[in-house]
Amino acid sequence: MIEVISDKKYSFTNLPDFFKWLMKEKNIESIKLNGTEEANNVYQFVKYYKATKKECEQALADANKTFGDEKDNDLVKESVNELIRVNSDGKFLRAMLIALGYTTFASKKDNAYLPLAAAYETFQTAILIHDDIIDNAVLRRGKETIPVAYKDKFNEYKNKGKETFESKKNHIADSLGICIGDLGFYLANKIIIDNYKDNAKLAEVLSLYNKIVINTIKGEIIDVKLPFDAEYLGENVTHEKSVMEIYHLKTSWYSVVGPYLLGMTLAGAKKEDMDKMENILNNLGIAFQIKDDILGIYGDEEELGKSASSDISEFKQTILYAYLAEKTPEYLAEINKYYGKENLDIEERNVVKEIFDKSGAKAYAENTMNNLFVNAVNSIKEEKILDEEYKEILLGLVEYLRLRTK
Repeated sequence: MIEVISDKKYSFTNLPDFFKWLMKEKNIESIKLNGTEEANNVYQFVKYYKATKKECEQALADANKTFGDEKDNDLVKESVNELIRVNSDGKFLRAMLIALGYTTFASKKDNAYLPLAAAYETFQTAILIHDDIIDNAVLRRGKETIPVAYKDKFNEYKNKGKETFESKKNHIADSLGICIGDLGFYLANKIIIDNYKDNAKLAEVLSLYNKIVINTIKGEIIDVKLPFDAEYLGENVTHEKSVMEIYHLKTSWYSVVGPYLLGMTLAGAKKEDMDKMENILNNLGIAFQIKDDILGIYGDEEELGKSASSDISEFKQTILYAYLAEKTPEYLAEINKYYGKENLDIEERNVVKEIFDKSGAKAYAENTMNNLFVNAVNSIKEEKILDEEYKEILLGLVEYLRLRTK
């Protein structure tokens, strides 16, 4: 039983319900908690996350305003406004990790991490814009993707009766998306340089930031090519080793390890301490992606803010699919009736779920994910370079990633 006392008393029989309440409740700063160690860790994390998210949202809004202040051509302004439109409303998890890496290891407790957090969120938006073009995605963060928004605008053109209009419309919409994504990458660099040009750590921050970007793109290359090979090469090319390489490069470094180490770098942390945290957080990052891939099949579309069948339509290679390919290939022909198919209906999505269930793929993915979470918890608890306060927040992060539904 978890008991909470704030303006009134609440009680929860399980951690997921308590977590959901914490995420929805506006004022959790001064509550009194009587519950398990895990409940306390979740509370410490959510409290830190909400406070940091609010600061980072404002920092990103300030950065967005500087993008729009430039005296640009009207066509450029339109594209900049599209970048600003999508450069908000994220989870700010990576920004929070930058803050946590900084505040854990900085000798001075200030908010010098905020411009770096805003830059990283802008980088994330930029790479997601490109990702949406690669995936032909319709929704991101509950909003129309940039190519879709442009196609809607182009449908108002007077000369759309020309036979070339449809193909040209789609090409130009995607092209503008690529341009806007590119713009986001360099605006992120500009935020870092403008705000830390007098900081002795600038070169180290930029070097690590570039490493994160390069790792992310390497992971994306594998992530783009592997599904094509799996669908059209005519033989089984999907192996868990390749999928894990995507998880390590594209998710672990991009979503967890990289942001936390950026905060540590800005704080002036020792290299040996950064190496220790990298090893701990890599397990967490891979578990994060496995959870994401499970949600990509079993999650609720409204909660996810994107299509719940997009992973299937784009033939995405995940630990679930790799398990089928290597351990239960007798299910491949059945799953491939739906993999790569666009506009799946609910019944077809349910069939895919059933195949992953009965083949043991879902159970294997969940077991692998949970083992990684356990390893991360044990490593955090044993690590002597972390103060108790920050251990609690990191342990709460593990629970957050385990419990999240979007």
